[in-house]
Amino acid sequence: MEWNEENYGRSHTASAWACTPYSAGWDGSAQHGEDLPASEELRAIYDEEMAMGEAPAWALDVLGRMIDPMSMCGHAMFPAPTNQILRAIGAQACPEFVLGCYTAPPDRKRRMLVVVFCLDAWAQEAPLAVAQAELAARRDGSDIDWASVVANVYAALGERSEAKALLVEHLISRLRWWVKTLTWFDDKRDVFQLDVYAGDVRGAGDDYGNPPFGDPYFAQLQLPRTQERAGRIRSLLPEATAARLIDAIESTWLCAPKVFRYVERIVHDIGVAEEGGEASERPAILQSRDSYPDFDDAQAWYERLVSDLTRWLDGDADAVPTLGQATPPKHWLVRLLRHKLELYVRHCTFGGLVAGAGSGANGSLRLAADDRSVDAAHMRHA
Repeated sequence: MEWNEENYGRSHTASAWACTPYSAGWDGSAQHGEDLPASEELRAIYDEEMAMGEAPAWALDVLGRMIDPMSMCGHAMFPAPTNQILRAIGAQACPEFVLGCYTAPPDRKRRMLVVVFCLDAWAQEAPLAVAQAELAARRDGSDIDWASVVANVYAALGERSEAKALLVEHLISRLRWWVKTLTWFDDKRDVFQLDVYAGDVRGAGDDYGNPPFGDPYFAQLQLPRTQERAGRIRSLLPEATAARLIDAIESTWLCAPKVFRYVERIVHDIGVAEEGGEASERPAILQSRDSYPDFDDAQAWYERLVSDLTRWLDGDADAVPTLGQATPPKHWLVRLLRHKLELYVRHCTFGGLVAGAGSGANGSLRLAADDRSVDAAHMRHA
């Protein structure tokens, strides 16, 4: 079928490109760094779909629930989400639960709640020794020195002020919301923070592959208390400072690979909120290096994946055993997935994870370049 805007727009291939320049459409992609009509690879993918005829239901399920909404940051459980897609294509079946945006395991949630406790202790003016004593009495099985963490949080936040207290409350509320609403295999927004009402947990709009759970981003922000607090912060600080800090707090996705480092940055910036809100130094204070990957390992994994997928697409079924023998629907989806990953590297924060451009300190989560598992060992260190 002829390659033109109308035919492409009716294809299933056109529905795969959320969070990429292609999502701007036939004429709009060039404004975002990609010329959709001129893309030979995209046209080849489209041609494969046309030659295949009607795509099977399982393939459209994988496309709509897994590939189109796949995490543009790489996800906290990297590389498990991509590996899950490969397994789904190989099995010709979409799993019940998709590893993607707004999903996080319970260990990661529990870890963030201890960080929230440290913030809350400061906000409630608890003596440091009292907060440290409670943390020492806990048995979380981790190697984190929480007494040092809470002391560092207190030091970074410094002397209490109304603006700082409100910003910390804003951050606590947001982090608790993520803990409550991010889903997991056995967590359907019915496990954490059940004694707290923080917004409509049903969310709204995109379900990111896990219906019926809608996007939770806006619900907590729409609460009157949240809006009143944000308004008060804006009245106490210069607009540019308030806007930057509020936006940072609202963007603390727990499913992001480096969210703990990101929260560290926010804590340091809140500590100097009345001096512009941008700390000159932001040392690591949450002992979180084991919560995100080694960037060199991530780059090696990605390069190996692209090489293996290319070999599989060229006819070597042993290159990715998970995929099995090629069929037209499998080949179409794998080629589409490879191209989307390439776009993510060029245009999204995924590139910072796998293309040797990671910002800040390297993580200590070790990955194997040939890891194709969904339940890899690193998942246990979330």
